Amino acid sequence: MEEKEIWNESDRPNLINSTKLYFQDMFVGAKRMSRADYWWGLFGITLVSAVVMGLFAWLVTVMPINDFYWSAVWSIALVMTCGYYLISIWTASIRRLHDRNMRAWWMFSYVLPVIGEVMMIVLMCLPQQNDNNNWAKFVEVD
Repeated sequence: MEEKEIWNESDRPNLINSTKLYFQDMFVGAKRMSRADYWWGLFGITLVSAVVMGLFAWLVTVMPINDFYWSAVWSIALVMTCGYYLISIWTASIRRLHDRNMRAWWMFSYVLPVIGEVMMIVLMCLPQQNDNNNWAKFVEVD
């Protein structure tokens, strides 16, 4: 069997490639994500989520009050879309921290009002750190 390398980041980070990477690794935290992929993907998934959530919110409001069933269905779809959006950002931030050779525990800094959010934005903007990084830049597949 031949071993080949699968990189954890896009060859050419842009809106489409990085957004695909966000969707592909939505529930994966034990990888790395480059700075460009993180920010392009965040922009792309925010656009997609805003359009889908806007559509569901519009469908909830145009349903007649008598038709509670469909209004509830669209409301649940809206909440699920919002949940997937938050999960994808959470795991992407963890992968970005791994690219900085930092543990996911740093995500708990979000509980600090304002200071934690500013600190996380700064950490997400810093370049990758390859020296003695615990998370491999690529994955070997048999």
